[in-house]
Amino acid sequence: MTLIVILVFLMLITLFAVSVLHRIQQRQRQRRLEQRRLRIQVEELTDVVNCLEQTLPNRVITKHINDMIIALQHQMLALEDNNRERLESAILKSELYSEELINPKNRQGISYQRDSDAQIAKTQLYINEAVNLMVQLAAQGTINEVELDSYQAELRWAYLMVSVMSYIAQGDKSVAISDRLAFYRKAQHLLMESMHQDPRRLQMIKELSEMIDGERVGLSSALREMAPAA
Repeated sequence: MTLIVILVFLMLITLFAVSVLHRIQQRQRQRRLEQRRLRIQVEELTDVVNCLEQTLPNRVITKHINDMIIALQHQMLALEDNNRERLESAILKSELYSEELINPKNRQGISYQRDSDAQIAKTQLYINEAVNLMVQLAAQGTINEVELDSYQAELRWAYLMVSVMSYIAQGDKSVAISDRLAFYRKAQHLLMESMHQDPRRLQMIKELSEMIDGERVGLSSALREMAPAA
């Protein structure tokens, strides 16, 4: 009888230990899945940031998205048991990068122009994602409604300019006059189809007409500048 009691007791201990081990494994699995989800989000946002850094004159928008990366990295750090130094280093790097983005001296290499249709499409995809991210930030209270409207207007202008400026650049490089005019007309058609309220749109349509008619050799410097409209 005593032996039976001991065996039952040992069996109960074993079952309890197995249950505890199973719960530990479940928590570890859930933690790994959450870490993986956060890591994928960071990678996706990093692609958006890298694109906007090369494209968008207003670096504040890019900084907002980079700050979202920092927040996700802090969540990853809270879930990390080992190798915390790597994540802490990554967070520090992201924080320094946010400071660099709003440094007025760090404005080199910004251009709407892309060299291929594939690059145009990829850039516009990231710009659209940035528009959605601004909506998320507004919902969280990070930016207000006025900032949301302003940022979305800038991003939609950038979306339009990526195609327009790329077509104009292709036209500038064309040797044949017919090819050059075709690219200018493509750029002008996009501007005429757009309902964007930026005052530069109508001026650009006018100057492109003059370029097509041979009355102008290129866009005015004011339109080629990357600064947002006042």
